[in-house]
Amino acid sequence: MYERSVRRLEEPELVSALVGALLKAGYSRDTIERALIRQAPVDLDVFSECYRQLTEASAALHGTTDVRRKSGVRQAA
Repeated sequence: MYERSVRRLEEPELVSALVGALLKAGYSRDTIERALIRQAPVDLDVFSECYRQLTEASAALHGTTDVRRKSGVRQAA
């Protein structure tokens, strides 16, 4: 049969949109990462940067200045 090339998730705009939607739905970083990896290969550097930017922006928007590390991951407190 025909082979379909799998599109790699490496465009920051697309990854940000996906991560943002899943964060808004209340999913954790690990769950989001696993969900995206199940769908297509993911550039993990792009994923990490998008996740960091979105969580920092969310913390700033909600007036939370305490950003801490948990398991090597930055999370808004």
